[in-house]
Amino acid sequence: MKKIVLASSAVAMMSAGTLAQAQAPIDQGYLGANYVFLTYEEDGFSEDFDLGALVGKAGAKFTPYFAAELRGGFGVADESISANGATAELELDYLIGGYGVLGLPNESPVYPYVVLGYTKGKLSASASGPGGSASISESETDVSYGVGANFAVTEQFQVNAEYMNYFDKDGVEISGVSVGATLLF
Repeated sequence: MKKIVLASSAVAMMSAGTLAQAQAPIDQGYLGANYVFLTYEEDGFSEDFDLGALVGKAGAKFTPYFAAELRGGFGVADESISANGATAELELDYLIGGYGVLGLPNESPVYPYVVLGYTKGKLSASASGPGGSASISESETDVSYGVGANFAVTEQFQVNAEYMNYFDKDGVEISGVSVGATLLF
């Protein structure tokens, strides 16, 4: 009985070694930057706020199908809305998050992918009018998801386009379309 267990263990260990070699991680990292055209929508408001952000990303591709990345960014375009003598302004202070990226490698230079992770963001809002002024800042975290595609220009340089839903809870949705570039190393 012990010989069967030892033989089975040896075969399993040799098989695991072979499988581990076949599944070795791809040593490919990347750095990139995107400009994000954000839309802030809130229940009860007839107007949406259009914001802009610069977002940097750093990632590692572990297989041709899976990568993990960190993103961080800040607002560069705020929006003000005026009505009836009152003005409201909204600005993005920051976005940070961690994401898994599942892609579909193929023979073309286009690499489609989906993104899933968590984003923490902070917004600041202010309002002023005949009765005075007020301001508030608030940060929240939510599950984020998106879809996009990388377009290989060279072996080390890609451009991309992406749609991402960063935040969607309590009657508030923050989503956006982005364009950017990535360097592979």
